[in-house]
Amino acid sequence: MSFREKFNWAVVLVTALLLVAYGSWYAVRFFGGDPVEGAGPILLGYLVWFVVLAAGGVFIASRDPQGAEDDADERDRIINMKAALPTMHIYGFALTALIVAMFLFDLDKWHAFHAIVAIQLVATIFEAGAKIRFYGMAI
Repeated sequence: MSFREKFNWAVVLVTALLLVAYGSWYAVRFFGGDPVEGAGPILLGYLVWFVVLAAGGVFIASRDPQGAEDDADERDRIINMKAALPTMHIYGFALTALIVAMFLFDLDKWHAFHAIVAIQLVATIFEAGAKIRFYGMAI
């Protein structure tokens, strides 16, 4: 398994954990009747996400230094392009649905903000998962 494939596994796992933690926090606040305002927990989550992925990247690179230093080749470029296209469709459809929901259900700015964060996390998981699949297909 290549360095890039291992790192994408780390992205999927760490992002999924962040999405579950974030969704749990949001659900407890929303269904508990508390106002879901503020971006503090989200900023903290992204900071932890970045630090954990950076540490994971260093750990994976230390296990395979040659693979980590390899330049991206044509295969990597094709995999990145193939994985990015459906991810952009997720962004487009989900954000369009969010805009429609804002008009139909009069969502406030904080609920919309949290929805955008969730959309971004789901799209990140999808893109990294697609890259893993394409690496496994030996494209």
